[in-house]
Amino acid sequence: MKTREFIFYTEDLAMAALPAGFPRPERKVMWTILQFHWGEPAAHIELQPQMSRRVVELGLHFEGPVEWNDALARRVADHGPELMAALGDGWELEEWTASWRRLHRTYPFENLDTTLGREVADGLTRAIQVLRPFALADSPPPARPARPAARDERRRRFAKR
Repeated sequence: MKTREFIFYTEDLAMAALPAGFPRPERKVMWTILQFHWGEPAAHIELQPQMSRRVVELGLHFEGPVEWNDALARRVADHGPELMAALGDGWELEEWTASWRRLHRTYPFENLDTTLGREVADGLTRAIQVLRPFALADSPPPARPARPAARDERRRRFAKR
């Protein structure tokens, strides 16, 4: 199965498995990355097959300003035992980059196939139901300050070389 076919197959299974009346997320597709959110895209559930690493990553990502991300990650950590019990094995909360945070797990694979798709869809369905409250930020991330024009200009000149 091709990567995009896999993410859409997995999404279809997961959405069909959600209970009737469960709030459906907004979705964003970036070629082989599928993100779900409930009004604040900086806090989203992400599904991404990573062909070079031979894993499918599933996680709750916080990709706003660092202080906001840290506050949301602390909320997740405060509920760690019950989240792990509800999500199952293999989940890890981490400082993913200098500012981004994520609670995630991976599914190793040889091939993207329907068997793996069903396994990941089960995890995605569970993640959406369990983690939705943590993707609903109490407040949106603070606006990021605009970059100074001089810095932007240097970046553009560098990119043209």
